[in-house]
Amino acid sequence: MNVGPILLVLLVVLLAAGIIYFSYVQAKKRRELFAGFAAQYGWSYAPYNNALAGNWNGTPFRTGDNWRVKNVLTGLFNGHQMVAFDYSYQTHTSNGKGQRRTTTHKFGVVVLQLPGALPHLEVTHEGIFGGAVANAFGFRDLQFESDQFNRAFRVKADDERFGHAVVHPQMMELLLARGEIGWRIEGNSLVGWDSGPHDPTEVLRRLQLLEQVAGQVPPYVWRDYAGVELRNP
Repeated sequence: MNVGPILLVLLVVLLAAGIIYFSYVQAKKRRELFAGFAAQYGWSYAPYNNALAGNWNGTPFRTGDNWRVKNVLTGLFNGHQMVAFDYSYQTHTSNGKGQRRTTTHKFGVVVLQLPGALPHLEVTHEGIFGGAVANAFGFRDLQFESDQFNRAFRVKADDERFGHAVVHPQMMELLLARGEIGWRIEGNSLVGWDSGPHDPTEVLRRLQLLEQVAGQVPPYVWRDYAGVELRNP
């Protein structure tokens, strides 16, 4: 009896079982971490809430399949209603030989509720495409007086006047200093995201950044576009 193949199969099974157990332990530790974090700040915690994936339309949502929302934090952050969670979706590729590869894309998402609904505006990093290269291929974004800002960020807005009103010099200064995540105004939601899972420290930093972004929106913008009267702090 040739025991070689049997041992190989056993090794593969043991390796797979080890990977599954390690993933289980890591996921359990992450749930405990965020549950304790939520208790510390008086927030609610839920291990899963996949229904949240359908609440927003832009990046990183509405892409791929098998949408998953985990480690959901909800509550008030300095008086603002917020939600933060781990988000993932899957995409699939084939090599034409019947072999299918599945890739899981993971993100850390934070959302602040705004005082009123505003037009769509999205600010992201330029990434591998500089502004000139992107524009040459037709991927046009708003341009501002700061060349440094134009090189660092892409700004897309349904209403250009609104985009320029929100992304004023002080907003550009804030983002150049610490615009580490992409963010988007979608109705009355200010959505921030970055690739990879976040930790509690990053959740707080990202919520603070979104709070600063919302605070930089001029009062006349809230009045003219959302019908909300806000005063300068």
